Amino acid sequence: MKSLISILIFILFFSTTLFSQQRGNHGNSSQKAMPQKINPKNMAGIISYDFDEVIKKLKIKETPIKNIVSKAITTHNNKINELKTFNYEIFNNVKSFLTKKRNEAKLSRDFTIMTEARMKANEMLAPIRDKVITQKSILNTTLKKELSEKQFKKWLKYQQGKLKELKPKNTQQSMQSAQNRQQIQRNGQRNRQRQSMNGRRY
Repeated sequence: MKSLISILIFILFFSTTLFSQQRGNHGNSSQKAMPQKINPKNMAGIISYDFDEVIKKLKIKETPIKNIVSKAITTHNNKINELKTFNYEIFNNVKSFLTKKRNEAKLSRDFTIMTEARMKANEMLAPIRDKVITQKSILNTTLKKELSEKQFKKWLKYQQGKLKELKPKNTQQSMQSAQNRQQIQRNGQRNRQRQSMNGRRY
């Protein structure tokens, strides 16, 4: 009898410990799935370029071309700074909105909240993004006229690299993984409930 009681106590203790660990691990995974930093300016594609870095990267030797490139990039940066200043309130609103939704997602562990929130944030930033794209097009048109074909290809590659740096790494994949884990856990809970109910019938 004592042996049976000891076994039951051990099983109960083991089950409780395992359940606590699973909840803890799930909580940690949920936190990792969320983006660490919210940056609406990055979401809008805001980029300022360092013309010295560009000239070095493209290996521009001719002084007249250097001056034209420097002027084009300076003009672009000034326009971008104007956009940042003029839309300061929108950036703040987007950041506050996403921060609020991220906290809701953490509490509820429902990551569809962040997916929907990001869609809404992108809508809020769309007019700014359009203006950023316009400035990008103006800059590229100017540089295409002045640079050699090889230099312009290098510029486009450099520009794409800068744009890529703005995007959070694996955010969408992490959120999808978290959602998949949630679904697996829900399915497991349903299966255990069914098994428990079937056991009671007999």
